[in-house]
Amino acid sequence: MTEVSLLDEPSLDEPPVVVRSKRRVSFGAAQVGATLICLLIALAIWMWAFGVDPNAQDLSQADLSPFSPGHPLGTDTLGRDILSWCARGVLTSLAIGVAVALLCALAGALIGATAGYLGGWVDSVLMRLVDLQLAVPPLLIFLAASMVIDRNIVSMVLLLASVGWVPYARLVRATVLSERERGYIAAARLAGSTRLGIVFRHLLPASATPIVVFASLQVGFVMLVEAGLSFLGLGLEPPVASLGYMIAQGRDQLGSAWWIATSPGVFVVVLILATNLIGDGLRDSFRMDSVGEK
Repeated sequence: MTEVSLLDEPSLDEPPVVVRSKRRVSFGAAQVGATLICLLIALAIWMWAFGVDPNAQDLSQADLSPFSPGHPLGTDTLGRDILSWCARGVLTSLAIGVAVALLCALAGALIGATAGYLGGWVDSVLMRLVDLQLAVPPLLIFLAASMVIDRNIVSMVLLLASVGWVPYARLVRATVLSERERGYIAAARLAGSTRLGIVFRHLLPASATPIVVFASLQVGFVMLVEAGLSFLGLGLEPPVASLGYMIAQGRDQLGSAWWIATSPGVFVVVLILATNLIGDGLRDSFRMDSVGEK
């Protein structure tokens, strides 16, 4: 009879079981996150379809009414419905987060792939541009931009994207540096593929997995930054609904009207938690796939 020690390494038959178990957990977390996102979007669309205006003022409720059938989450000092504002703010935050992540992924991937594949002075110039971007605190950029731009959704997306592309460039560059010396890239060169063709057909697809994972996690971070800027008065302003702006409106009434700041704060937490669950699920799923292939 063969003795089995607890110190023995696991057999080759065990990793697939562990991989499948972890994949189910990751898929379940991603499902929870996706369900929360769908519920929030459904709430916002439902209120939008019924013509509920978050900027409408109910003067009869301007005395900081906490809860009523017409205002389930109460009203603020101007009689605006908190629930309708939060529902519209969810759509605003998601739109900004997804748009910024897409723009950053596109710009960062192109810059990183170009720097990694061409190398030489091109790589040096582009990486010094990355270093310059990292040397400037984003808050200074936001302060300067708030004085000269119209703070709407489009300008906020462009502003956040201007400082969010750097991680993608460094991530893709590192991937390209490790991939460009592989045999299939040399075969593509011998087959007559151009540099542009190699970048778009081979190197960028090889970087797709880390890009997708990082983008899914960045959406939540961008939404948190947007809420923080709006809270500080550097972000969106009415008539655009922003969760951070509503939190700022209620910070002086936390003792007498706690629901003004608490309700949008809860929506921010749930929204960011949901996007992070999706991102973590995608990350773990891709990781398990790579382990399973081995």
